[in-house]
Amino acid sequence: MGARRASIGVFLAATATLFAASPAAAQLISPGKLAAPHAELEGIRNCTRCHQLGRRGVSRDLCLDCHTPLGARLTRDEGFHASLAEPDCASCHKDHFGVEFELVKLDTLAFDHDRTGHVLEGAHAEAGCRTCHTPSAVADPEVRRVKAERGGLDRTFLGLATRCLDCHAGDDPHAGTFPGQACTDCHDQTDWAGADGFDHADTSYPLTGRHRAADCTGCHVNLPARGAGDGWGPDVELRFDGVLAGACTDCHAADDPHGGAMTGPCSSCHATSGWRGVDRRRVESSFDHTTTGFDLIGAHGALECASCHDAAAAGRLDGIALTFDPASRGHAFPPPASDRCMACHVDRHEGLFDDRPGGPECAECHGVAEWLPADYDLTRHNAEAAFRLEGSHAVVPCVTCHETPDGALRFDIGVPDGCATCHAVDDPHGEQFADRTCDSCHGIDAFTPVAVDHDATRYPLDGAHADLDCASCHRAEPDGAGGTRIRYRPLGTECRDCHGGTP
Repeated sequence: MGARRASIGVFLAATATLFAASPAAAQLISPGKLAAPHAELEGIRNCTRCHQLGRRGVSRDLCLDCHTPLGARLTRDEGFHASLAEPDCASCHKDHFGVEFELVKLDTLAFDHDRTGHVLEGAHAEAGCRTCHTPSAVADPEVRRVKAERGGLDRTFLGLATRCLDCHAGDDPHAGTFPGQACTDCHDQTDWAGADGFDHADTSYPLTGRHRAADCTGCHVNLPARGAGDGWGPDVELRFDGVLAGACTDCHAADDPHGGAMTGPCSSCHATSGWRGVDRRRVESSFDHTTTGFDLIGAHGALECASCHDAAAAGRLDGIALTFDPASRGHAFPPPASDRCMACHVDRHEGLFDDRPGGPECAECHGVAEWLPADYDLTRHNAEAAFRLEGSHAVVPCVTCHETPDGALRFDIGVPDGCATCHAVDDPHGEQFADRTCDSCHGIDAFTPVAVDHDATRYPLDGAHADLDCASCHRAEPDGAGGTRIRYRPLGTECRDCHGGTP
């Protein structure tokens, strides 16, 4: 015991001597030289600037006494450090490993930026860290002051603002036209040029018709820039205020096909749905289509005029092939032949009904309100077709039997030669009943239940067998094609075939 006390006394004396010695001598009990940013803390007299006596490690509170910008951000619950459940500075920022040691070692590939409170999306997710984290982008005044004093402004990742214009003020093509509005009200972070969040209906000029599909620069480009006193820069090309839109001719003066002959406003006849389309609601008082001998009823009443009076426009419509009188060439509204449906509508049946008395007549099955559904119903099918629709066939959609693989409808399909003509792919029995027809067991009202007289087979059911479910004996088995089928025959009829031998 005496020897141990003597050793402790020697150690304490040596330690006291070191504390009284120069900083260079004191460094002998330090784990190592401090990194350059902490060089001013070198020396044993400064240990308590970071360490608390009697406690291991570094004191978080003492760290924040110096790193005041970070402390302020933690108080405001901002940034990455605020997301740490139990922040321990020394767990990430080691020291005493030499002057050249880096206190901040950030793995940019593994770093989760979401934890900073600013999620990187779109193009931001692809940007390099220093694209945004530059000295000029540091907006927090306390971060700027402290980092500038310590020469670390070019290394810090703290203090960036999160508003778009804090970084993109020089990219603003609107030159302050939208004060108080966030860029994200209209734009997303994927493509600055897009403005999917903007709704023109919120302006004094809601877009209708084809204006809705127009590109923004079609109206908002190369307009005269305002002077610097009005808030516009000298190179502004996009302008979103002061655009004249009171009359169609403000934009379309050069497009006037009438050469100024029409003195009224364009909207008297035309609509934004299409320059070539005349809005009948505006001109019905001056033009009555019934005077042409062709009343616009049913689906025809909703068509644009160009659908029937412009060969180029009609040619882009599916199933339309107009026929015009050559004498009407050059007319603004050349009248198409309209004595029969086929004058405008392509024959979907490819001449199938050409041999009917009087030739094909669409109105025999179709109406003018809608091309489909046709008026050819179940009653007509059973009266006129060679195959009567009965049972479940009566509720099957027409396309089930009459649609071809390319989507066309065929009505000259002939009379089915038995169930297998249509249902071969639905046959669950394989070759078990090749010698029988489907209607031997099944009816047309429903595929199940099955009408089978088991007494007519080679194994009548009696006794306990009479109450068994079919699946007790007729079990599923692989069909050789990756599926299964129910085995009906051949099956053994001996007791041991199902019940095995006697024990």
